[in-house]
Amino acid sequence: MKTLLLIPLFVISIGAFSQDTLDDVRINPSWVNPEKKLDVLKKDTVLESNIITDMIDKIVPNWVKPEKIFEEPKEELTQEDVKLLEEDVKFMADLPPSYEELPKENLKTVLIQIDNKIAQLKQEIDKLIKERAKQELIKSKQGTLTVLEKEKSIINLTLTEGELKDENGNLVGQNDELKVEQNKLKRYLYIAFGIITALGLVTAVVLQRKKIQVQDVEIEEQIRDINKKNTYLDHAARLIRHDMHSGINTYMPRGITSLERRVDEEKMKELKIDGAIKMIKEGLAHTQKVYKNVYEFTNLVKENVVLEKKEVNLKDELLKYFSNTSYGSQVTVEDLGTENVNPILFCSGIDNLVRNGLKYNDSAEKAVKIYRTDNIICVEDNGRGLSPKEFQKVLEHKIDTQNAVDGGEGLGLNITNAIFVEHGYRLDCEKLPKGTKMKISIQND
Repeated sequence: MKTLLLIPLFVISIGAFSQDTLDDVRINPSWVNPEKKLDVLKKDTVLESNIITDMIDKIVPNWVKPEKIFEEPKEELTQEDVKLLEEDVKFMADLPPSYEELPKENLKTVLIQIDNKIAQLKQEIDKLIKERAKQELIKSKQGTLTVLEKEKSIINLTLTEGELKDENGNLVGQNDELKVEQNKLKRYLYIAFGIITALGLVTAVVLQRKKIQVQDVEIEEQIRDINKKNTYLDHAARLIRHDMHSGINTYMPRGITSLERRVDEEKMKELKIDGAIKMIKEGLAHTQKVYKNVYEFTNLVKENVVLEKKEVNLKDELLKYFSNTSYGSQVTVEDLGTENVNPILFCSGIDNLVRNGLKYNDSAEKAVKIYRTDNIICVEDNGRGLSPKEFQKVLEHKIDTQNAVDGGEGLGLNITNAIFVEHGYRLDCEKLPKGTKMKISIQND
C-alpha cells in the first residue's frame, strides 16, 4: 500500500514538471528552411508528442496505470527505497518550473546540477542492478534518469539555439493532446484513490460489524446464563419464603412452648436441660431474624414491588438488633431520631458496616460508634481505614474477592449500598487518621 501511494505521487510530480519544461521549449527558427517550415513544425510536433508519450510510459510503472491499479504488486518497497525515491522527487521539484526567463548563467548552473544528478543516478542504477534490487526501484530511477536527460537536452537547446515559435508566437512544444492525456491520467488516479478509500471504509465497517456480532452472541449467552441462574434463585427463594416458613415460624415455636408447659423450670434444672432449652430458643430467634432478612431481600428482586417501610425509632431498632449478637457490647448507638424505613433491611445494612469495622480492625479495643449529624447517620470505627477510592472500586467490582472489604463473606458493601439506595439514601466513605467513617445521607421524601 505504501508503494501504491508514494509512486503515483512521484509520477504526478515528474509528469507535471515535464509538461511545464517541455511546454517552455523554445527553438530559434533561424535554422529552419522557410520552404520547409510547415513540414518541420508538423514533424517536430509529432516527434515531441511521441517522445513525451514514451517518457510517461517509461516513468509510470505498469502496475500504477489505471487499468492495473488494483493488481497486487509483486514486491513492496522498503523505507530505504522510498527514501531514495523521495530524494529524486525533491531534486525534480527544486528545478525551475520554466527556463524561458532564466539568464544563461543560471541555466548553466542548473545544467551542472542535472549533470551531477545524472552521474549519480547512473551509479545508483548500476549498484542496484548488481545488488539485484527491486525492479520497481530500478525502473523509477531509470525513469528519473530519462527525464533528466531530456531536461538537459532542452537546456542545451535553449542555450545554443533559443526558442522555437510558430507564426502566432506560441511555443511549438505546447501540445493540447498531451494535456488531455495527462488530465485523463490524473482523473484515473483520483478515481482509483477514491475507490481504494471507499473499499477501506467498507472493510472497516464490515470488520466492526463482525466484531459487534461476536459481542452480541456473547451478550446473548450471558443473558441466557443469567436467566437460568435467576430461575434457580427464584426457586430457592420460594423454598425459603414458603417451605421454611412453617418450620421456623410455626412448628419449632409451638414445640418449644409445649415443652415449657409440660416441664417447669425446676424440672428443667433437675434434668439439667435449662441451658439447652435457652440455646434452642436463642437459635430459633436468630433463625427467624435471618429468615426475615431473606424474605425482605427476595422482595427486592420482584417486579413492581414497593419496599415496605414504617416510622421507627432507629436507636431502639438497632439496640434490639445488636442485643442478640456476640459483638453488641462493642457497639455504641447514640440518638438517631425516627425515620420511615424497612427495619429489617436497614438494621442489616448497618450491621454489615459494623461487622466490617470490627473485622478489619487491629486496635487493642475494637469499637464502633453510630451517631447522627443533621441528616447524616455515621458509622465510625477505629480499624484500618477505607479510602473513598477503594470504596468506589469495591462498588464497581474492581477489587479481588480476597482484597474485598468483607473477604467474600456477609452482605458485602454492594448489597449494603443497594439497601440504602432502595431507601432513597446515599452511602459515602471517609478515611480517618484512625479508622473509617461510613456516612449515610438521609434524603427525606
